[in-house]
Order: sequence, then C-alpha cells, then structure tokens
Amino acid sequence: MSADTIDVVAAIIVREGRFLAARRSASMTESGFWEFPGGKVEAEETLGQALVRELEEELSIAIDAFSLWKVKEKKVKVGAIRLFFHLVTEFSGAPTPREGQELAWITCEEARGYSFLPADEEILSELSACLQTL
Repeated sequence: MSADTIDVVAAIIVREGRFLAARRSASMTESGFWEFPGGKVEAEETLGQALVRELEEELSIAIDAFSLWKVKEKKVKVGAIRLFFHLVTEFSGAPTPREGQELAWITCEEARGYSFLPADEEILSELSACLQTL
C-alpha cells in the first residue's frame, strides 16, 4: 500500500438471494448514501482481520465464511481508495446497526431504487450475475 492509497474492505453479506445494504448515518461523510458494510484496513492488519473487525464493530456479527470477490481502485482528491469486496455467505448473530446506520436486505434489482456510493453502485450489475450462482 502506498502512502496515498487507502485500503478498504467491503462486505457483501448474502442471505436468500438478497444482500445487506447500510445507509450512512447523518454523522458520517457522504451521509444518506447506501453502501456495503466495512471500513479501512488498519496498519499490520490483513484484509480478513479487517473484515472480521469491521463487521463486529458495525453490525455485531461474526463471519464464518467469506471470500474475496473483486478489487476496485477509485481515485479521490487526496490519492486513491482500493476497495476489496468480499462475499460473506455465512455469519452468526443478527445484524444490528451500531453506528446509527439504517440496514436493509435487498435484491440487486431493488438496489436500483437506492442511492449507493459511486464505487459500490458500479459493481451492482456484476453482483447480480454473481448472486445468481450462489
């Protein structure tokens, strides 16, 4: 990771053909947008460790099965963000919003009616095909 690139993990939590979307709370930057739960990878942390930590912190869930699905880099004013999208197919606990966010289980078709962060929105069409194989 270079000094001007921020690594971020994002979880596509799948259940019965739907995925979990989180709406950013009013206290967050880009509030009101929907996204896949996750967050920044801390120093000395693997992608898997960051994903486990972020989902426990944000949603109070423990993930049991996940795999890296897609990597996307997005240029921003101060450098770049590298997003690591993971498919989470098994978890324990009930997702509970711990950071004031709103949660919704939605299909890719329903996602068209939601305002997702641009980087997340860009992968929704690819995600639709992926979810059909699970």
